[in-house]
Amino acid sequence: MNEQIWRLSVRSAGTSLDVLSGALYLAGYEGIEIVDSPEGAEKGRITVRAYAVARHGLEELARVAAQVPGCEVGSLEEIEVEDWAETWKKFFQPIEVGTSLVVLPPWASATRFPGRVPIVISPGHAFGTGTHASTRLVLEALEDVLPRLPARGNVADLGTGSGILAIAALKLGLAPVIAIDIDPGAIEEARQNARANNAHLSLRFVEGDKHDVPEATRLVMANLSAPVHRTIAPVLASRLAPGGIALLAGLLADETDGVRKAWPDSWKSAVRRIDEWALVELTRPTV
Repeated sequence: MNEQIWRLSVRSAGTSLDVLSGALYLAGYEGIEIVDSPEGAEKGRITVRAYAVARHGLEELARVAAQVPGCEVGSLEEIEVEDWAETWKKFFQPIEVGTSLVVLPPWASATRFPGRVPIVISPGHAFGTGTHASTRLVLEALEDVLPRLPARGNVADLGTGSGILAIAALKLGLAPVIAIDIDPGAIEEARQNARANNAHLSLRFVEGDKHDVPEATRLVMANLSAPVHRTIAPVLASRLAPGGIALLAGLLADETDGVRKAWPDSWKSAVRRIDEWALVELTRPTV
């Protein structure tokens, strides 16, 4: 059956593609299409297309893309596709993450990945389907820090989006886990994804912000922009238990120093990278 959807096209110089892709991701879209310039077109430029059922999401996306240097934002188009559900499936395929996880869309079977913990995520408006390096960085770091976490305490996913990090923490054996987001739409999507993972009765969902991270939290995961990280650092630092760990992602590699400086000097820190994306890991001293 034919359906009407919306498409936004953005022309970008090749050098600004990484920045543009990151901006689209942080605005909530991972399912993008990259189209090479046709023969005879301006050399070094490509077209990035984003799709959505609702127009308003792409309007916000256009405002974000317009702020990226070297990008030319095209008009919003309403187009007809034969089967939008099948179109989504072209963008979202299973992805193995770290040593023990696999992130799956609902239409994929976990039996293809024996020995891995399945995280079922439905693509929607809230970002976090595991395809972006920033999300993978947190999931891989989560696996690594498990043996080093304090034995008790809350786990908080701040800016939960799709809920992927909170769900992964729970399925890797951590509890209690709280998923926090200022966007009620994101909270609802996170609930739906938790239900798909049979985790909805074990996760706590809060429409809120940094102040809703509980005291004596043993792990906080935050996949946010660098300016937000710098702003929320004092509150998050005060909420972590001795020996507690913060996993801070959504950063480009050259933004890590500024984020690290917002946290106490005495805390142990490490940086993880995938391509141009980075994560800062911080551990509160035990004494």
